[in-house]
Amino acid sequence: MKYALINCYSDNNRGDLAIIIATINLLKEHDQNADITGVSTYNASDPLYSSEHKILNDYIPVLPSIFGVVNIGKSHSTLMKIIRFFYDTIRICISLLLPKKLIKVMYTSKERTTIDLICNSDYVISKGGSFICSDHSIRSQIALIRLLYIFILCIKLGKPPFILCQSIGPYSGFITRFLTNLVLTRCSAVVLREDVCIDSYDYIKLPNIRYVSTDIAFFTKNIELPTNLIIPNDCMSIGMTIKDVEASLNQDYINMFVDTINYCVSKYNAKIYIFPHVTIDNDIDNSFEVYKRLPDAVKQNVVVFGDDYHALHLKNIYKKMTFFIGTRLHSTIFALSENVPSVCITYHGTKALGVFKTLGMKEYVLIRYSGRELINVFDKLIENNFKIKDDLIHTLSLKKNDLMMVFKELFKKL
Repeated sequence: MKYALINCYSDNNRGDLAIIIATINLLKEHDQNADITGVSTYNASDPLYSSEHKILNDYIPVLPSIFGVVNIGKSHSTLMKIIRFFYDTIRICISLLLPKKLIKVMYTSKERTTIDLICNSDYVISKGGSFICSDHSIRSQIALIRLLYIFILCIKLGKPPFILCQSIGPYSGFITRFLTNLVLTRCSAVVLREDVCIDSYDYIKLPNIRYVSTDIAFFTKNIELPTNLIIPNDCMSIGMTIKDVEASLNQDYINMFVDTINYCVSKYNAKIYIFPHVTIDNDIDNSFEVYKRLPDAVKQNVVVFGDDYHALHLKNIYKKMTFFIGTRLHSTIFALSENVPSVCITYHGTKALGVFKTLGMKEYVLIRYSGRELINVFDKLIENNFKIKDDLIHTLSLKKNDLMMVFKELFKKL
């Protein structure tokens, strides 16, 4: 069967890449003859379309998006983006009025190739993650509305998408909520990766066919990485991911990590490894800011990596850790999937709490940026270390079996 995998974002977001690779692998496990093609979030006119899928292109071909223009040529002009948004809004509105056989006249030749893919696919799947969301800003709401256009076009073409292993919400604004719910209720089915989102945001409307699973990246296999990195076995090794959080919280966030690293080194003589899980944000800058604030004696036990690792290489490195403390959700997912007990620090929505809840581990999610609270949670992780490992093996096996059953129900051979 033919599958179109829409909303493919970037190799440089390691979680996003792992989600897509896991989806490809599980679809092929379900359907040995699966013919899978990705659709980028970037339009052919955006230079990022050529640069952000070099690794993914080794797995599947990736076609350009129809509406997802962020940068027009070399222009990053806000005015140009606004003009393009209104242009695409006009195109999607006219597309809704036209008969299906005439819709392609509204689009470029490369965009028509993507439309042909959608029309000829047996299933259109919106890959996992957390992107059907917005904050209160107009800019964020416009970004979500623009993202909905590909869903709307698929529905118009008679190919309503299957939303696979996503967190949904929050989203703000009357128009944004109305359009988002209109689209969601017209999708073929929704598989949530957690249910805290629908418990927290009661305005979310879903189609009748819905399931709750977990994050699909748990089922991605790692890649062995030739490396000179040596992780000593005679001491506690703690992996960490640090990100750039909103400015009003950043000092508390940095202080939390400084306090926790000082504690782990002084109490456990631990070695700390800080990894660049996402390289398209300012994660590395904040990692070095934490490092700079450490006492010299503690710095000797801390390594900050700046290398650009493949997502599955990171998974292979994370499995060498004794414990993991991550702000990037998928860094903790990578570690947990390799049976490394982990703490996750939230920064957006319900995704961290929800995904950890699917494993029975919500007490290892930190919501407030407090060094004392993080230290307490980490000590609890150490105390329950062996039980967590045993439970993870059992739980993830069950979760994968359940997800494969969902695949059988949703993606039947036609």
